[in-house]
Amino acid sequence: MDYKIIIDASHGGDDTGCLLSNIPEKNITLELSKYMYQKLEALNVPVMLVRDKDDTIFPSDRIKKITEMYGDHKFVIVISNHVYLNKEYEIVYGIKQSSQLSNRIASNLMYHHEQVICHSKRLGSNAHLDYYLMHRNTANMQVLRISYPFVQNRGDLDKGVDTIVDTIYEYIGGKVENDWYQVSKGDTMWNVAKKFHLSVDELKVLNGFTDNLLRTGDKIKTKKEENVIQYVVGKGENLYQICQKFHIDLKELMEYNHKKSNLVQMGDMIQIPNRNSVEHSVRKGENLYQIASAYRTDVKELIKKNHLWGKQIQAGDIITI
Repeated sequence: MDYKIIIDASHGGDDTGCLLSNIPEKNITLELSKYMYQKLEALNVPVMLVRDKDDTIFPSDRIKKITEMYGDHKFVIVISNHVYLNKEYEIVYGIKQSSQLSNRIASNLMYHHEQVICHSKRLGSNAHLDYYLMHRNTANMQVLRISYPFVQNRGDLDKGVDTIVDTIYEYIGGKVENDWYQVSKGDTMWNVAKKFHLSVDELKVLNGFTDNLLRTGDKIKTKKEENVIQYVVGKGENLYQICQKFHIDLKELMEYNHKKSNLVQMGDMIQIPNRNSVEHSVRKGENLYQIASAYRTDVKELIKKNHLWGKQIQAGDIITI
């Protein structure tokens, strides 16, 4: 593994950064950076911290320190951590550097339901000059300036760090156990679904897609979670009724399915977190095949789970899914 990582906790000492809910930004970036360092160190990745305590480091000294750590070459990745009051992550890469790593990080954060802005940033109208000093003064390193959204729950930021570390580790050649597939040129929703033994609807629900378009280079989820029920919306059903059926909060269900409104149509597939067994009350005219199809299971499984002697059921019967 040729790559080396430098983690820069922004601000420090006399430079407190923003004040976030009465907490100086310098404190949060230091904690996040230490956590990132520990994660990478545990993966045996060569890694160094620009600061590991509350030091004042002037911009010119910071850049000098970074370039002296491993040298200014293409196998050095610098992650400069910042925190701000916006709701999304912002990833800024240098104008002259590849956007591949930053795009991968952005894609994987979005996969975990985060909002992300990923771009290079120019100084005024100068198309060839980076906005940030660190990008301007490092010729060969891959420098990513990552701004995290400020949240009260530190654990939520740690999850973002986990995603970033896993993405970096995979990028530099490490093996990360995951269920992602990178879309290749010529891939369609249909052939990707078939490759992973899914229906097109299941693939769309897993990834929050509203259309059948795939973009080359995107990473998509291809494995159904074992603790999730894939439920097909029936005629006349709405999200509120589905929430009552599965004892789940409407807001939680909408967030889980990447939905911005509570509108659903017959045939839509909804992912339901399966915390407990679900009991279905048989409606007039329903049969086991229809119930099995609605809950994405099979008739044999229902017969076995409910100790049924055959396929005959009646309105009012309770079927455990």
